[in-house]
Amino acid sequence: PGGWKFSWAEYLLAKIKDIPTSERPREKALRYGVDSLTNYELLAMLISSGCKDKSALDIAYEMLDENGGLVSLVQKPFSDLINYKGMGKIKAVKLVACFELARRFQNQKVEELKQNHSVDDIYQKYKLKIMDDPYQEHVFLIVMNRKKEIVYEVNLYKGTEESVDCSSIEIIRQVLIHNGKCFYLIHNHPSGFIKPSAQDVAFTTELIKACEKVKIKMHDHIIISLSGYYSFKNSGAKNT
Repeated sequence: PGGWKFSWAEYLLAKIKDIPTSERPREKALRYGVDSLTNYELLAMLISSGCKDKSALDIAYEMLDENGGLVSLVQKPFSDLINYKGMGKIKAVKLVACFELARRFQNQKVEELKQNHSVDDIYQKYKLKIMDDPYQEHVFLIVMNRKKEIVYEVNLYKGTEESVDCSSIEIIRQVLIHNGKCFYLIHNHPSGFIKPSAQDVAFTTELIKACEKVKIKMHDHIIISLSGYYSFKNSGAKNT
């Protein structure tokens, strides 16, 4: 009486047929938009139907929970997906096709980035690169020519959160040997805190001065995490 009242966990484990029509994933998407759905609900829509003792939401919850979220799940092969009760070959191949389509879209965006890039574009690309290894710090370099076209990209260093062996001399050397005129420097903070440290600020200042001596330019230094980025050029943070 008085409406549909239960916890989120109970909702995830409920049978779709027992959920009020307006709150079922498909109806909710039509009423409020697809972006209103959780990852569980979106996955349940792709799965479409369950089996005798499991709803599509049950299966979606189990798959995401066992894999620790979407990042690991989308890398699972067909042979792993069909092992989930209630999936079957047709549903599994549908998910694999969906994941592959998403990868191709991202690859196309990466190709477009070579000539048409913004800080947002660069963040989206390099966020994907740290997803598989978010607990170590990486330093990436993007070298560009006079036309601001990307001519070279490299993961320069990989270290711990406390220490990354990165030098301004090596960065400048990489830019010069690839005939670059400007560059982006990107590194992540495994802690997720994107505000630059005192060491980040000091290193960026030192690097800018060193670049001036050889007539190249640092276009921007971007600190990233899985939830946002900080741009030295724009002097601010952006959370996603």
